[in-house]
Amino acid sequence: MLVKNKQGKIIGEVIPQDFLFKKSVNLSRHLMKKIDAFGIDAAYFTNVLLPNNYHIKITERDEHKIYRITAVEFKKNAEYLHFNKDQDHGAQIFLARRFWQVESY
Repeated sequence: MLVKNKQGKIIGEVIPQDFLFKKSVNLSRHLMKKIDAFGIDAAYFTNVLLPNNYHIKITERDEHKIYRITAVEFKKNAEYLHFNKDQDHGAQIFLARRFWQVESY
């Protein structure tokens, strides 16, 4: 099931029966370079992923890597960033790549 943020932008896919949230990204476009991190919509993370300790899986297409972590582990080292209301990203929570379990595909 596709997940959209408040602005209607697709932010990923959720498989509730498996407690899995996943999304595909391009490193060149989706990495917050300043903190070397991937982000997730903060409201969705706080309201859905964290309370149910979902597994988070990010498939990165440029370097062909899969990043995995649970929501509880994500939160331990995460950083919230708020973007201008005119942008379609809103508030996001980011986790630096060094905290993820990484595998190549």
